[in-house]
Amino acid sequence: MLKYKLLLFVLVSMITVSCKKGWIEIKSNKSLDTPNTVEDFQALLDYTTNMNENRPSIGEVSADNYYVPYTSWQTWTPYNKSAYMWNADIYNNSTTDNVNWNYSYRQVFYSNIVLDGIDDVESIRKSTMEWNNVKGSALYFRGEAFFNVSQIYTRPYSLTFPDNAGIPLRLNADPNDKSVRASLKDTYQQIVQDLKGSLNYLPDVPVYKQRPSKPAAYALLSRIYLVMQDYPNALMYADSCLKKVDSILDYNTLKSTVNFPIPGLNKEVIFQATISDDLQGLLGVNCIVDSTLYKSYDNNDLRKTLFYKAGSPGQMNFIGTYTGGTASTTSKAFGGIATDEVYLTRAECYARTGNVAAAMSDLNKLMIARWKTGTFVPFTAAGATDALAIILRERRKETPFRGLRWLDLRRLNSEGDNITLTRTVNGQQYSLPPNDLRYALSIPPDVISLSGMTQNDR
Repeated sequence: MLKYKLLLFVLVSMITVSCKKGWIEIKSNKSLDTPNTVEDFQALLDYTTNMNENRPSIGEVSADNYYVPYTSWQTWTPYNKSAYMWNADIYNNSTTDNVNWNYSYRQVFYSNIVLDGIDDVESIRKSTMEWNNVKGSALYFRGEAFFNVSQIYTRPYSLTFPDNAGIPLRLNADPNDKSVRASLKDTYQQIVQDLKGSLNYLPDVPVYKQRPSKPAAYALLSRIYLVMQDYPNALMYADSCLKKVDSILDYNTLKSTVNFPIPGLNKEVIFQATISDDLQGLLGVNCIVDSTLYKSYDNNDLRKTLFYKAGSPGQMNFIGTYTGGTASTTSKAFGGIATDEVYLTRAECYARTGNVAAAMSDLNKLMIARWKTGTFVPFTAAGATDALAIILRERRKETPFRGLRWLDLRRLNSEGDNITLTRTVNGQQYSLPPNDLRYALSIPPDVISLSGMTQNDR
Protein backbone atom coordinates (compact mmCIF):
# COMPACT_ATOMS: atom_id res chain seq x y z
CA MET A 1 0.00 0.00 0.00
CA LEU A 2 2.85 2.39 0.82
CA LYS A 3 4.24 2.01 -2.71
CA TYR A 4 0.94 3.11 -4.25
CA LYS A 5 0.58 6.04 -1.86
CA LEU A 6 4.06 7.20 -2.79
CA LEU A 7 3.30 6.87 -6.48
CA LEU A 8 0.15 8.95 -5.98
CA PHE A 9 2.14 11.57 -4.11
CA VAL A 10 4.81 11.79 -6.78
CA LEU A 11 2.29 11.87 -9.61
CA VAL A 12 0.43 14.77 -8.01
CA SER A 13 3.73 16.45 -7.20
CA MET A 14 4.90 16.24 -10.81
CA ILE A 15 1.57 17.64 -12.04
CA THR A 16 1.94 20.44 -9.51
CA VAL A 17 5.41 21.21 -10.84
CA SER A 18 3.96 21.49 -14.34
CA CYS A 19 1.16 23.77 -13.18
CA LYS A 20 3.48 26.00 -11.12
CA LYS A 21 1.40 25.58 -7.95
CA GLY A 22 3.05 26.00 -4.59
CA TRP A 23 4.76 23.15 -2.86
CA ILE A 24 2.98 24.23 0.30
CA GLU A 25 -0.32 23.19 -1.30
CA ILE A 26 0.92 19.62 -1.48
CA LYS A 27 2.26 19.66 2.04
CA SER A 28 -1.02 20.96 3.46
CA ASN A 29 -3.30 18.56 1.60
CA LYS A 30 -4.16 16.00 4.25
CA SER A 31 -5.66 13.64 1.68
CA LEU A 32 -2.21 12.86 0.35
CA ASP A 33 0.26 10.56 2.09
CA THR A 34 3.44 12.57 1.77
CA PRO A 35 6.77 10.96 2.70
CA ASN A 36 7.74 11.74 6.29
CA THR A 37 9.59 8.69 7.56
CA VAL A 38 12.90 7.06 6.70
CA GLU A 39 10.99 4.15 5.19
CA ASP A 40 8.92 6.48 3.02
CA PHE A 41 11.98 8.25 1.67
CA GLN A 42 13.80 4.97 1.04
CA ALA A 43 10.79 3.66 -0.88
CA LEU A 44 10.86 6.78 -3.04
CA LEU A 45 14.54 6.23 -3.88
CA ASP A 46 13.96 2.52 -4.48
CA TYR A 47 11.53 3.30 -7.30
CA THR A 48 14.02 2.01 -9.86
CA THR A 49 12.00 3.00 -12.93
CA ASN A 50 12.74 6.62 -12.10
CA MET A 51 16.02 6.36 -10.23
CA ASN A 52 17.95 3.63 -12.07
CA GLU A 53 16.53 3.43 -15.58
CA ASN A 54 16.37 5.87 -18.47
CA ARG A 55 19.81 7.42 -18.30
CA PRO A 56 20.24 9.80 -21.27
CA SER A 57 20.82 8.02 -24.57
CA ILE A 58 21.42 10.91 -26.94
CA GLY A 59 25.15 11.02 -26.25
CA GLU A 60 25.38 7.44 -27.44
CA VAL A 61 23.22 8.34 -30.44
CA SER A 62 25.73 11.05 -31.33
CA ALA A 63 28.87 8.96 -30.74
CA ASP A 64 30.79 6.85 -33.25
CA ASN A 65 30.44 3.27 -32.05
CA TYR A 66 27.86 2.37 -34.70
CA TYR A 67 25.83 3.35 -37.72
CA VAL A 68 22.28 2.52 -38.83
CA PRO A 69 20.76 1.70 -42.23
CA TYR A 70 18.66 4.50 -43.67
CA THR A 71 15.46 2.46 -43.36
CA SER A 72 16.06 2.02 -39.62
CA TRP A 73 17.03 5.66 -39.15
CA GLN A 74 13.71 6.71 -40.67
CA THR A 75 11.81 5.04 -37.81
CA TRP A 76 13.58 7.00 -35.07
CA THR A 77 12.20 9.92 -33.08
CA PRO A 78 12.86 13.29 -34.78
CA TYR A 79 15.46 14.43 -32.24
CA ASN A 80 17.38 11.14 -32.42
CA LYS A 81 17.43 11.38 -36.22
CA SER A 82 18.76 14.93 -35.94
CA ALA A 83 21.34 14.03 -33.29
CA TYR A 84 22.59 11.17 -35.45
CA MET A 85 23.44 13.74 -38.15
CA TRP A 86 24.69 16.31 -35.60
CA ASN A 87 22.17 18.93 -36.70
CA ALA A 88 22.62 22.32 -35.07
CA ASP A 89 19.05 22.24 -33.77
CA ILE A 90 18.11 18.67 -32.95
CA TYR A 91 14.66 19.70 -31.67
CA ASN A 92 13.41 21.45 -34.79
CA ASN A 93 10.57 18.91 -35.05
CA SER A 94 10.09 18.27 -31.31
CA THR A 95 8.86 20.39 -28.42
CA THR A 96 10.19 18.40 -25.49
CA ASP A 97 12.62 15.60 -24.57
CA ASN A 98 11.55 13.26 -21.81
CA VAL A 99 14.45 10.88 -22.18
CA ASN A 100 17.47 13.14 -22.06
CA TRP A 101 16.26 16.15 -20.06
CA ASN A 102 12.98 15.51 -18.24
CA TYR A 103 13.84 12.10 -16.83
CA SER A 104 17.12 13.39 -15.42
CA TYR A 105 15.39 16.31 -13.74
CA ARG A 106 12.72 13.94 -12.45
CA GLN A 107 15.61 12.12 -10.75
CA VAL A 108 16.68 15.49 -9.34
CA PHE A 109 13.11 16.19 -8.18
CA TYR A 110 12.84 12.86 -6.33
CA SER A 111 16.21 13.47 -4.71
CA ASN A 112 15.19 16.95 -3.62
CA ILE A 113 11.95 15.69 -2.06
CA VAL A 114 14.11 13.43 0.09
CA LEU A 115 16.74 16.05 0.88
CA ASP A 116 14.05 18.61 1.77
CA GLY A 117 12.44 16.23 4.25
CA ILE A 118 14.95 13.74 5.61
CA ASP A 119 16.39 16.11 8.23
CA ASP A 120 12.91 16.54 9.74
CA VAL A 121 12.27 12.90 10.56
CA GLU A 122 12.08 11.89 14.20
CA SER A 123 15.39 12.62 15.91
CA ILE A 124 15.71 9.09 17.23
CA ARG A 125 16.12 7.82 13.69
CA LYS A 126 18.80 10.30 12.65
CA SER A 127 22.31 8.99 12.06
CA THR A 128 21.12 5.40 11.94
CA MET A 129 22.31 3.20 9.08
CA GLU A 130 18.93 3.53 7.35
CA TRP A 131 18.81 7.33 7.72
CA ASN A 132 22.37 7.66 6.45
CA ASN A 133 21.62 5.51 3.43
CA VAL A 134 18.67 7.69 2.45
CA LYS A 135 20.59 10.95 2.86
CA GLY A 136 23.65 9.67 0.99
CA SER A 137 21.62 8.09 -1.81
CA ALA A 138 19.66 11.27 -2.49
CA LEU A 139 22.89 13.28 -2.75
CA TYR A 140 24.37 10.65 -5.06
CA PHE A 141 21.34 10.50 -7.35
CA ARG A 142 21.13 14.29 -7.63
CA GLY A 143 24.83 14.68 -8.37
CA GLU A 144 24.71 11.90 -10.95
CA ALA A 145 21.71 13.45 -12.71
CA PHE A 146 23.35 16.88 -12.83
CA PHE A 147 26.48 15.29 -14.27
CA ASN A 148 24.57 13.36 -16.94
CA VAL A 149 22.77 16.51 -18.10
CA SER A 150 26.00 18.51 -18.12
CA GLN A 151 27.66 16.06 -20.50
CA ILE A 152 24.99 16.66 -23.13
CA TYR A 153 23.89 20.27 -22.80
CA THR A 154 27.08 22.18 -21.91
CA ARG A 155 30.42 22.76 -23.57
CA PRO A 156 33.17 20.39 -22.40
CA TYR A 157 34.72 21.33 -19.07
CA SER A 158 37.38 24.01 -19.36
CA LEU A 159 39.49 25.85 -16.81
CA THR A 160 40.01 28.52 -19.45
CA PHE A 161 36.31 29.33 -19.78
CA PRO A 162 34.79 28.78 -16.31
CA ASP A 163 31.96 31.22 -17.03
CA ASN A 164 30.59 29.17 -19.93
CA ALA A 165 26.93 28.34 -19.39
CA GLY A 166 26.20 25.32 -17.23
CA ILE A 167 22.86 23.73 -16.36
CA PRO A 168 19.97 24.63 -14.03
CA LEU A 169 20.89 23.54 -10.52
CA ARG A 170 17.58 22.85 -8.83
CA LEU A 171 18.46 22.33 -5.17
CA ASN A 172 14.99 21.98 -3.66
CA ALA A 173 11.64 20.54 -4.68
CA ASP A 174 9.82 23.89 -4.83
CA PRO A 175 8.39 24.17 -8.36
CA ASN A 176 8.00 27.94 -8.01
CA ASP A 177 11.76 28.48 -8.15
CA LYS A 178 12.70 29.69 -11.61
CA SER A 179 15.20 27.57 -13.52
CA VAL A 180 18.32 29.50 -14.47
CA ARG A 181 21.58 28.27 -15.93
CA ALA A 182 24.48 28.27 -13.51
CA SER A 183 28.01 28.80 -14.78
CA LEU A 184 29.98 25.75 -15.90
CA LYS A 185 32.27 26.21 -12.90
CA ASP A 186 29.35 26.29 -10.44
CA THR A 187 27.75 23.31 -12.17
CA TYR A 188 30.79 21.11 -11.60
CA GLN A 189 31.27 22.43 -8.08
CA GLN A 190 27.73 21.39 -7.19
CA ILE A 191 28.16 17.95 -8.77
CA VAL A 192 31.36 17.34 -6.84
CA GLN A 193 29.82 18.73 -3.64
CA ASP A 194 26.86 16.36 -3.87
CA LEU A 195 29.03 13.33 -4.55
CA LYS A 196 31.56 14.15 -1.84
CA GLY A 197 28.70 14.82 0.54
CA SER A 198 27.23 11.40 -0.18
CA LEU A 199 30.44 9.76 1.03
CA ASN A 200 29.63 10.87 4.57
CA TYR A 201 26.55 8.65 4.62
CA LEU A 202 26.71 5.81 2.10
CA PRO A 203 27.59 2.23 3.10
CA ASP A 204 30.55 0.29 1.75
CA VAL A 205 28.22 -2.47 0.58
CA PRO A 206 24.64 -1.66 -0.52
CA VAL A 207 21.72 -3.97 0.21
CA TYR A 208 21.03 -3.97 -3.54
CA LYS A 209 23.26 -2.87 -6.40
CA GLN A 210 20.47 -0.54 -7.53
CA ARG A 211 21.31 1.53 -4.45
CA PRO A 212 24.36 3.81 -4.34
CA SER A 213 27.35 3.00 -2.16
CA LYS A 214 30.69 4.50 -1.21
CA PRO A 215 32.49 2.59 -3.99
CA ALA A 216 29.92 3.89 -6.51
CA ALA A 217 30.43 7.46 -5.31
CA TYR A 218 34.22 7.07 -5.48
CA ALA A 219 33.93 5.67 -9.00
CA LEU A 220 31.59 8.43 -10.18
CA LEU A 221 33.90 11.08 -8.72
CA SER A 222 36.80 9.52 -10.61
CA ARG A 223 34.74 9.72 -13.83
CA ILE A 224 33.90 13.36 -13.13
CA TYR A 225 37.49 14.35 -12.41
CA LEU A 226 38.61 12.51 -15.53
CA VAL A 227 36.21 14.69 -17.54
CA MET A 228 37.62 17.72 -15.71
CA GLN A 229 41.15 16.59 -16.67
CA ASP A 230 42.09 16.62 -12.99
CA TYR A 231 44.10 13.42 -13.13
CA PRO A 232 45.50 13.36 -9.57
CA ASN A 233 41.96 13.50 -8.15
CA ALA A 234 40.61 11.05 -10.74
CA LEU A 235 43.42 8.69 -9.73
CA MET A 236 42.75 9.14 -6.01
CA TYR A 237 39.03 8.36 -6.27
CA ALA A 238 39.52 5.44 -8.66
CA ASP A 239 42.04 4.02 -6.20
CA SER A 240 39.64 4.56 -3.29
CA CYS A 241 36.96 2.65 -5.17
CA LEU A 242 39.20 -0.28 -6.07
CA LYS A 243 40.40 -0.58 -2.48
CA LYS A 244 36.82 -1.48 -1.59
CA VAL A 245 35.65 -3.32 -4.73
CA ASP A 246 38.22 -4.76 -7.13
CA SER A 247 36.53 -7.84 -8.63
CA ILE A 248 37.22 -8.76 -12.25
CA LEU A 249 35.04 -11.16 -14.22
CA ASP A 250 37.00 -13.83 -16.11
CA TYR A 251 35.46 -13.88 -19.57
CA ASN A 252 36.74 -17.42 -20.06
CA THR A 253 33.91 -18.56 -17.77
CA LEU A 254 31.19 -17.10 -20.03
CA LYS A 255 29.30 -18.69 -22.91
CA SER A 256 29.17 -16.92 -26.26
CA THR A 257 26.23 -19.02 -27.43
CA VAL A 258 23.57 -17.28 -25.31
CA ASN A 259 21.76 -14.12 -26.39
CA PHE A 260 23.44 -11.92 -23.79
CA PRO A 261 26.67 -13.60 -22.67
CA ILE A 262 27.58 -11.25 -19.81
CA PRO A 263 25.31 -11.72 -16.78
CA GLY A 264 23.59 -8.78 -15.20
CA LEU A 265 24.58 -7.72 -11.68
CA ASN A 266 27.83 -9.62 -12.15
CA LYS A 267 30.82 -9.25 -9.81
CA GLU A 268 32.15 -6.20 -11.68
CA VAL A 269 28.92 -4.20 -11.34
CA ILE A 270 29.17 -1.60 -8.58
CA PHE A 271 26.01 0.35 -9.35
CA GLN A 272 23.20 -0.81 -11.62
CA ALA A 273 21.58 1.64 -14.04
CA THR A 274 20.40 1.44 -17.64
CA ILE A 275 20.41 3.75 -20.63
CA SER A 276 17.01 4.56 -22.09
CA ASP A 277 15.80 2.30 -24.88
CA ASP A 278 14.58 5.39 -26.76
CA LEU A 279 17.26 4.58 -29.34
CA GLN A 280 15.01 1.73 -30.52
CA GLY A 281 17.54 -0.96 -31.13
CA LEU A 282 20.86 -0.14 -29.45
CA LEU A 283 21.10 -3.82 -28.58
CA GLY A 284 19.61 -5.24 -31.72
CA VAL A 285 19.72 -5.50 -35.46
CA ASN A 286 19.17 -1.79 -36.12
CA CYS A 287 22.54 -0.56 -34.87
CA ILE A 288 25.53 -1.87 -36.81
CA VAL A 289 28.83 -1.80 -34.96
CA ASP A 290 31.48 0.40 -36.51
CA SER A 291 33.69 -1.93 -38.56
CA THR A 292 36.92 -0.25 -37.48
CA LEU A 293 35.99 -0.79 -33.85
CA TYR A 294 35.10 -4.44 -34.39
CA LYS A 295 38.27 -5.19 -36.38
CA SER A 296 40.42 -3.71 -33.62
CA TYR A 297 39.86 -6.82 -31.44
CA ASP A 298 42.39 -9.63 -31.68
CA ASN A 299 40.95 -13.03 -32.58
CA ASN A 300 42.03 -14.33 -29.15
CA ASP A 301 40.28 -11.43 -27.45
CA LEU A 302 37.06 -12.91 -26.01
CA ARG A 303 35.30 -9.54 -26.25
CA LYS A 304 35.12 -10.08 -30.00
CA THR A 305 32.64 -12.93 -29.55
CA LEU A 306 31.07 -11.96 -26.21
CA PHE A 307 30.33 -8.35 -27.16
CA TYR A 308 29.23 -8.90 -30.75
CA LYS A 309 27.27 -11.29 -32.93
CA ALA A 310 26.84 -11.45 -36.68
CA GLY A 311 23.71 -9.86 -38.12
CA SER A 312 23.37 -9.24 -41.82
CA PRO A 313 26.35 -10.40 -43.90
CA GLY A 314 29.42 -8.40 -42.94
CA GLN A 315 27.60 -6.59 -40.13
CA MET A 316 27.94 -7.01 -36.37
CA ASN A 317 25.47 -6.21 -33.59
CA PHE A 318 26.31 -5.44 -29.95
CA ILE A 319 25.24 -7.95 -27.26
CA GLY A 320 27.83 -7.26 -24.56
CA THR A 321 25.66 -5.25 -22.20
CA TYR A 322 26.26 -5.62 -18.47
CA THR A 323 22.49 -5.76 -17.95
CA GLY A 324 22.64 -9.37 -19.13
CA GLY A 325 19.45 -8.87 -21.09
CA THR A 326 17.52 -9.02 -17.82
CA ALA A 327 16.44 -5.37 -17.68
CA SER A 328 12.77 -4.52 -18.13
CA THR A 329 13.43 -4.63 -21.87
CA THR A 330 16.38 -6.33 -23.46
CA SER A 331 17.08 -3.27 -25.58
CA LYS A 332 18.38 -1.36 -22.57
CA ALA A 333 22.13 -0.98 -22.38
CA PHE A 334 24.17 -0.73 -19.19
CA GLY A 335 24.51 2.82 -17.90
CA GLY A 336 25.86 2.14 -14.44
CA ILE A 337 29.33 1.72 -12.96
CA ALA A 338 31.58 -1.34 -13.07
CA THR A 339 35.11 -2.09 -11.94
CA ASP A 340 36.50 -2.51 -15.46
CA GLU A 341 35.89 1.19 -16.16
CA VAL A 342 37.51 2.12 -12.84
CA TYR A 343 40.62 0.01 -13.57
CA LEU A 344 40.96 1.75 -16.94
CA THR A 345 40.51 5.18 -15.34
CA ARG A 346 43.19 4.45 -12.78
CA ALA A 347 45.49 3.08 -15.49
CA GLU A 348 44.96 6.18 -17.64
CA CYS A 349 45.66 8.49 -14.71
CA TYR A 350 48.80 6.55 -13.80
CA ALA A 351 50.00 7.01 -17.39
CA ARG A 352 49.15 10.70 -17.41
CA THR A 353 51.02 11.24 -14.15
CA GLY A 354 54.09 9.33 -15.34
CA ASN A 355 53.74 6.01 -13.49
CA VAL A 356 54.02 3.72 -16.52
CA ALA A 357 54.62 0.52 -14.55
CA ALA A 358 51.46 0.97 -12.47
CA ALA A 359 49.47 1.93 -15.57
CA MET A 360 50.41 -1.21 -17.45
CA SER A 361 49.93 -3.37 -14.36
CA ASP A 362 46.31 -2.24 -14.05
CA LEU A 363 45.68 -2.67 -17.76
CA ASN A 364 47.20 -6.17 -17.89
CA LYS A 365 45.31 -7.29 -14.77
CA LEU A 366 42.09 -6.52 -16.59
CA MET A 367 43.11 -7.74 -20.04
CA ILE A 368 44.26 -11.19 -18.95
CA ALA A 369 40.64 -11.82 -17.93
CA ARG A 370 39.48 -10.81 -21.42
CA TRP A 371 41.67 -13.07 -23.56
CA LYS A 372 41.51 -16.80 -24.13
CA THR A 373 43.41 -18.61 -21.42
CA GLY A 374 47.07 -19.04 -22.31
CA THR A 375 47.06 -16.58 -25.24
CA PHE A 376 47.50 -13.21 -23.57
CA VAL A 377 50.86 -11.49 -23.91
CA PRO A 378 51.08 -8.58 -21.44
CA PHE A 379 51.10 -5.12 -22.97
CA THR A 380 54.29 -3.13 -22.66
CA ALA A 381 54.90 0.56 -23.25
CA ALA A 382 57.99 2.50 -24.23
CA GLY A 383 56.91 5.45 -22.12
CA ALA A 384 53.95 7.40 -20.74
CA THR A 385 52.73 8.54 -24.16
CA ASP A 386 52.79 4.99 -25.51
CA ALA A 387 51.06 3.68 -22.39
CA LEU A 388 48.32 6.28 -22.68
CA ALA A 389 47.63 5.41 -26.32
CA ILE A 390 47.31 1.70 -25.50
CA ILE A 391 45.03 2.33 -22.51
CA LEU A 392 42.72 4.67 -24.42
CA ARG A 393 42.46 2.13 -27.23
CA GLU A 394 41.48 -0.61 -24.78
CA ARG A 395 39.08 1.72 -22.96
CA ARG A 396 37.06 2.16 -26.13
CA LYS A 397 37.08 -1.59 -26.79
CA GLU A 398 36.10 -2.40 -23.19
CA THR A 399 33.25 0.06 -22.67
CA PRO A 400 31.24 0.46 -25.90
CA PHE A 401 27.55 1.38 -25.70
CA ARG A 402 27.68 2.46 -22.05
CA GLY A 403 27.28 6.18 -22.71
CA LEU A 404 30.99 6.79 -22.08
CA ARG A 405 32.21 7.31 -25.63
CA TRP A 406 30.54 10.73 -25.96
CA LEU A 407 32.23 11.86 -22.74
CA ASP A 408 35.57 10.61 -24.03
CA LEU A 409 35.19 12.32 -27.41
CA ARG A 410 34.45 15.63 -25.69
CA ARG A 411 37.39 15.47 -23.30
CA LEU A 412 39.93 13.96 -25.67
CA ASN A 413 39.22 16.49 -28.40
CA SER A 414 39.58 19.31 -25.89
CA GLU A 415 43.08 17.95 -25.24
CA GLY A 416 43.97 18.00 -28.93
CA ASP A 417 43.16 14.49 -30.18
CA ASN A 418 41.43 15.95 -33.26
CA ILE A 419 38.83 13.22 -33.74
CA THR A 420 36.41 14.03 -36.57
CA LEU A 421 33.19 12.01 -36.79
CA THR A 422 31.55 11.26 -40.15
CA ARG A 423 28.34 9.55 -41.21
CA THR A 424 26.38 9.00 -44.39
CA VAL A 425 22.58 9.23 -44.41
CA ASN A 426 20.71 8.51 -47.64
CA GLY A 427 23.83 9.20 -49.69
CA GLN A 428 24.70 12.49 -47.99
CA GLN A 429 27.75 12.79 -45.74
CA TYR A 430 27.68 14.58 -42.39
CA SER A 431 30.58 15.40 -40.10
CA LEU A 432 31.31 16.67 -36.61
CA PRO A 433 34.74 18.33 -36.31
CA PRO A 434 36.62 18.30 -33.00
CA ASN A 435 35.52 20.92 -30.44
CA ASP A 436 32.54 21.93 -32.56
CA LEU A 437 29.77 23.91 -30.84
CA ARG A 438 27.46 20.96 -31.55
CA TYR A 439 29.22 18.95 -28.84
CA ALA A 440 26.77 20.85 -26.60
CA LEU A 441 23.35 19.85 -27.87
CA SER A 442 20.50 22.33 -28.05
CA ILE A 443 18.25 22.52 -24.99
CA PRO A 444 14.64 21.33 -25.51
CA PRO A 445 12.35 24.13 -26.74
CA ASP A 446 9.80 23.82 -23.91
CA VAL A 447 12.56 24.36 -21.34
CA ILE A 448 13.68 27.54 -23.09
CA SER A 449 10.09 28.73 -23.46
CA LEU A 450 9.05 28.13 -19.85
CA SER A 451 12.22 29.39 -18.18
CA GLY A 452 13.55 32.03 -20.56
CA MET A 453 17.08 30.67 -20.12
CA THR A 454 19.63 31.13 -22.90
CA GLN A 455 19.96 28.51 -25.64
CA ASN A 456 23.34 27.02 -26.47
CA ASP A 457 25.30 28.75 -29.23
CA ARG A 458 24.94 27.02 -32.57
